[in-house]
Amino acid sequence: MESFSSLIAQGGGSAWLFIPSAILLGALHGLEPGHSKTMMAAFIVAVRGTVVQSVMLGLAATFSHTLVVWAIALGGMYLFSGLDAEIAEPYFQLVSAVIIIGVAAWMFRQTWREQRSAKQYERDVAEWEKARDKAIPAQRVDTGHGFMSMEITPDKPAFWRLKVVSGDNWTAEYVTLSTERPDGTKQKFTFVDRDGYIESVETIAEPYDFMARLSLDHGDHEHDYDVSFLKQGVAKAQGNGVNLATEGYQDAHALSHANDIRKRFANRQVTTGQIILFGLTGGLIPCPAAITVLLLCLQLKEIPLGAVLVLCFSIGLALTLVMVGAAAAIGVRKATQKFSWLSSAAARAPYFSSAVIVLVGLYMGYHGVNGIMNPHHEPADNAASLVDTGSTTVAAVR
Repeated sequence: MESFSSLIAQGGGSAWLFIPSAILLGALHGLEPGHSKTMMAAFIVAVRGTVVQSVMLGLAATFSHTLVVWAIALGGMYLFSGLDAEIAEPYFQLVSAVIIIGVAAWMFRQTWREQRSAKQYERDVAEWEKARDKAIPAQRVDTGHGFMSMEITPDKPAFWRLKVVSGDNWTAEYVTLSTERPDGTKQKFTFVDRDGYIESVETIAEPYDFMARLSLDHGDHEHDYDVSFLKQGVAKAQGNGVNLATEGYQDAHALSHANDIRKRFANRQVTTGQIILFGLTGGLIPCPAAITVLLLCLQLKEIPLGAVLVLCFSIGLALTLVMVGAAAAIGVRKATQKFSWLSSAAARAPYFSSAVIVLVGLYMGYHGVNGIMNPHHEPADNAASLVDTGSTTVAAVR
């Protein structure tokens, strides 16, 4: 079986078969943690972006991602330019294999932890729903530091009552809440400490049909959490055009930072330049697998192939980011309702991506170890060789 470097060294031959794989891996890579997909979606929703703007956002992120990969690869080539490529290649492959497998293991672990948290969240919500008084409108909030229960008291007039279910205990001075109704009417609430819970000073006007935003002060910044108390059948995009709260589990900090973006950009006229700039900053996290392939191509003087593979990888990444932005522009709920397989497929995709990257890492590691254990060198220049006649050595020119 040919080594990975041998395939690449053939240039226009079988190495170009990696192009479809590069596109697929790039698309799967976009589903992994660390690409600010929630924040990009929040930006598109906050500025009431169109599908065209979401495409621009995804392409800008991909462009900056590709530039970073090239910068790191060329920097590495400059720093290690004195190394003999033939001697260093198996060691480079072995180190690359360890890094790639490590990244794949991290991806798998992060995906597993997130899905485990999602299942635990569903169980906790089911238990909480079973135990609570159904006559009282209430929602459960994951703050990233624990869980809080948001209840509307049965009194007339009603008050907000917030209870810590688990995790950090919050006092009234660090908590604020605001509501926005379908007609755009807003109301702000402050709180006082009670025995075992905190309660709003202001009363809640009926009907209880609004989006609620819970704000928790962390000292130098605050985190916001959107919670729906809208009646069924009412459109979720109200007022500022944003509702990032979804059914089921979401990473609390990712959702909170997305809400920070929503609050900053909501109802603003955003220029094309601002959208592109946001996309450029969102793509500054490079991929070790892409850097490894590019470095190997550069070492073997296959610069066009390296450029094409990284470009294909970035095209796959662009497809994912553009789809995320377009889904945000069209409406995530509508997309998932229309295509029920979408959310489950997205949840499982990182596992498949991890497995593929592990196989690539093992493949490279195998050839790296084989190259170290069985070193080989290129034959001498065919233009001339030294022939030992026993008493003299002469040059035989062919």
